[in-house]
Amino acid sequence: MKVISIIGEKKSGKTSLITYLIPYLKKHGRVGCIKHAQELDLGDKGTDTDRFFHSGAEVVIGASGDKTVKMCGGKNLMELIEEMANSGVDFLLVEGFKSSNLPKIALSDFHDENVGVSDIIKRLDFPRDFKGREERLKEILELILSLDDY
Repeated sequence: MKVISIIGEKKSGKTSLITYLIPYLKKHGRVGCIKHAQELDLGDKGTDTDRFFHSGAEVVIGASGDKTVKMCGGKNLMELIEEMANSGVDFLLVEGFKSSNLPKIALSDFHDENVGVSDIIKRLDFPRDFKGREERLKEILELILSLDDY
């Protein structure tokens, strides 16, 4: 499994970049994502699954015809990566976790004075408009494909 973290300041385009990368990577295998969030907000506050989880359930799965959401207690990043590997994911895109030892793409607004950040393998000025985006995505795809397996 190839693993890379996308880091940047808040509202810098990390989620957008990952969203654009997923279809490119899907041509080469199964894709998983892990997002670091300061607060757990699945947009489902007050739902039964949210209430079960906050009442102390260890694992809660919410299922509908369209999707399934799994909530579980605080696992560390390595446990989450292992869970993804065990689920057969070929590529794992991690948003955030800047203090991890994962290889990282840093968006242009990310400042070097952030302490504890290592393993940045590429700095990227990702365009918000569509000019040059296709070429950048292909370049990032090649970078990810060239990574050693985790």
